[in-house]
Amino acid sequence: MARPGQLTVVKGGINRLRTKGGARADTLYDLLNGYVTESKTVKVRPGTVREATLDEATRGLVAFNGSRHVFASESVAVPDGYTLHLLFHPEFDPDDDEPEQYDLVAVHFAKPFMGFLYVVAEYADGQIFHFWLQSGGAWEADTVYNAGDIVEPTVPNGLTFRATRLGSPLPSWAANVPRADGDQIEPTEYNGYYYTVVDTIGASPRSGATEPEWPTEEGAQIFEDTEGATSSTPTTTSPPSTQTPSEETRDRYNRGDTR
Repeated sequence: MARPGQLTVVKGGINRLRTKGGARADTLYDLLNGYVTESKTVKVRPGTVREATLDEATRGLVAFNGSRHVFASESVAVPDGYTLHLLFHPEFDPDDDEPEQYDLVAVHFAKPFMGFLYVVAEYADGQIFHFWLQSGGAWEADTVYNAGDIVEPTVPNGLTFRATRLGSPLPSWAANVPRADGDQIEPTEYNGYYYTVVDTIGASPRSGATEPEWPTEEGAQIFEDTEGATSSTPTTTSPPSTQTPSEETRDRYNRGDTR
C-alpha cells in the first residue's frame, strides 16, 4: 500500500522503471494536475474554482462585457452574473402549436466579434449554424428608436427585433424646390426624422442649393436660406461712330468761332 507524502522537489521527470527496494521518494511515477519546473520543483496546475452549477441544458461558456454567457435551446434559469442566450434552430417555429424541438447539443465556438458574440452551434439533427448576436439591449419604454435599431424583449425569448418605419417615405429634400407652409420632407439620407415647413419668407420661397445639416432633436428648428442670389447679364454701350465731339460737349469748353 502506497504511503502518501508531500512531494516538493524531484531529481527527474516521470520514471516508471522499477528499482530494487521500491520507488524513490524524489522521483515520479505519475503526475496529475501538476507540472515540474526547471528548478525541479513540483507545482499544482492552475485551475478554476467552481462557483455555480449550471442547468444541464446549457452549452458553452464565454466571458464578455462583464458577464459569463451560456447558450441553450430552451429557457432555463441561470445564476447571477450569467447571461443566457437562446439559440433556436432556424427551422424552429415558436408560433406553431406543436413546434418541432431541435436540442442544442454543442457550442463549437463563441467569441466577441465586432462588438457582439459570434457563436457556432450544433443541434441534435447534426446541422451546424453560425449566429452573430447583435443587440442594442433590452427594450425600454419612452425611448426613441431609429430605423435599424435592434432590441431584445425584457424577458428574453431567443428573438431580437429591428425597428422599421410604419408609414410610407415622404419626399426627399432636393435643391431649388418650391416651399409652402406645412410641406413635409425627409433628408436625402434617412435619419428617422421628417421636417415640416413652419414659415416661409419671400414671394417665391424655394429650397436652397445645399442641403442643410438636419437636427435630430424633437422640436428642433433649422433655417434654410431659400432666397439665393440673382444674376443678370451685363450690358455694354457702343461708342459713337464718329470721334467728333457733340455740340453739347463743345459748348462746355466755350468753343470760339474761327475766321
